[in-house]
Amino acid sequence: MSYLPILRRKCGGLLALDGSAAAHRQIRALADLYREDPEGVGDMLIDIADLRDRAECERELDGLGHAEHVRDGIVDELLQEIGGAETRLDGRVNHFALMQARSLAHEARHIAAAAERRADELAALTAIARGVREESRRPPVC
Repeated sequence: MSYLPILRRKCGGLLALDGSAAAHRQIRALADLYREDPEGVGDMLIDIADLRDRAECERELDGLGHAEHVRDGIVDELLQEIGGAETRLDGRVNHFALMQARSLAHEARHIAAAAERRADELAALTAIARGVREESRRPPVC
């Protein structure tokens, strides 16, 4: 199984970048770490969940809390303990990664062109609707 994200086409022509191979590796590492220190890892996970709730409350009240920063620090620490989230590219798969990047860029250009066409259509429809609305507001000519 490759550790690089895979570009997948979903129903409706939507594109998705699937990074589940890396997530599998991280979850297995987390399980190994949990086996070594169940209390420590369990406490970290509980702290992360509790701090998420506190961060949401702080954000709703005034947005000036520090719970989100503390939570992110714990998540970073845990990520480092399970090997990090950085995917280092093997020289043998650089060509594959390059081809994926080119494919993504190609698809992105198509998406951007379609979005631009749709924006132009909406602008034209809006102008037509505005003209009809203004025309209906004018007093009738006798």
